[in-house]
Amino acid sequence: MYMTVILIFISVLAIRGTLTNKREGNKPGFYIGGLLTLATVGVTLLAIYDELIGIQ
Repeated sequence: MYMTVILIFISVLAIRGTLTNKREGNKPGFYIGGLLTLATVGVTLLAIYDELIGIQ
């Protein structure tokens, strides 16, 4: 349970960083950070699904 909470916190920080890169016009940072953010959010959603429903 605590790992899921940590993943949610990391995902929020990753999204904020990606939006900051977009706002400041940092295109390489936006693209690389965006891809890593998508991966982090995907893992977080999988962890939430596993906590609530369970993967069998």
